[in-house]
Amino acid sequence: MVDLRLARAQATRVRMSEDKTGNQLDSIALQGREHHKDSMLRNGLLISDSVTPILEKHISKVCERLIIPRQSVTAFVYNSSDVQADCVIDSEDSCVLRFTSGLINLMNEHEFQFVVGHELAHFLLGHGASSKYVNDETVEGFMVKRAMELSADRIGFLGVDSLDDSIRAIIKTASGLGDEFLRFDVSSFVSQTEKLSNPSRGESQNSTHPSMIIRCRAILWFSMTVPSLNDLKKTQDSMIQNVDKKVTRDLEKFVDGQVRMRKREFVDDIVLWKSCVLIINEGTFKKDIQDRLSSELGLESLIGLKSFFESHSKIEVEDEATKRLNAVIESVYKEFPASAEDIETTGIKRAYKIIGD
Repeated sequence: MVDLRLARAQATRVRMSEDKTGNQLDSIALQGREHHKDSMLRNGLLISDSVTPILEKHISKVCERLIIPRQSVTAFVYNSSDVQADCVIDSEDSCVLRFTSGLINLMNEHEFQFVVGHELAHFLLGHGASSKYVNDETVEGFMVKRAMELSADRIGFLGVDSLDDSIRAIIKTASGLGDEFLRFDVSSFVSQTEKLSNPSRGESQNSTHPSMIIRCRAILWFSMTVPSLNDLKKTQDSMIQNVDKKVTRDLEKFVDGQVRMRKREFVDDIVLWKSCVLIINEGTFKKDIQDRLSSELGLESLIGLKSFFESHSKIEVEDEATKRLNAVIESVYKEFPASAEDIETTGIKRAYKIIGD
């Protein structure tokens, strides 16, 4: 039985942990979106049972699997050699999908169903909704967008119920190659990461999509825990969270490790300067606190903090420590708005643990 509310709840269960987007579109964001559908009605081909029965069958099948009402989805094909698809949410309960003729002609029926499921995931998860977490001016904004694509891949996989077809669809989309040029060997393909000469350099920080090899590895991890849509019902949330951890390790190793290291450095800086403020309040830098701080942050940080105390008067030290703590926190909220609160909370908790309160 189709039910958009249940479809969204089901999709939310498989959302990547770093996919921190809004679930609702505000009235301002929705303004003018009806023009998008009008433009496609003038310049595209509406997918329907009477004109494009095969495409209609595939879209209806995916909607049925994902328990989305078919009337919530308006879909078009438009003439372009590019291999592209997109989704625009035009109301709380409806969306517009667009597929290029280049994509339609490249995909077999099951691969096309994966693409349909992927695009419908953006609708179910509110991707494109107003969100304080997606900011193109921050590296984390692009991290969130990449997580959005990985979430959508999971739902695309569930929408077609086939790992091989999901991976073939991703490879075809990325390469533009058809069946006559490809031999699909999943294990051989995902092992390409072993041939990277410098994986720690990562991928472009300003890319909205992870590379196809990372996307395929992520689906492979997910399929090992949730082999099909029916299996999702009996899969514990903790198991899906464990998959997130594996995917995050891949992202750290092959995509954005330097950015994630920056986040850890921010946490350590908060630990250091919050500990400093607490030590000042204590009025003494006890040996046991020094030992815990050295164990937590390293001997170099302990030596640096001692030097800080020695180079400032008692009047200056509290103001300067507070100023440095606030400067770090301000930078965190500027660079990592999606996880700033978690970074700040983690750092402060660690500081209190060092001081022993």
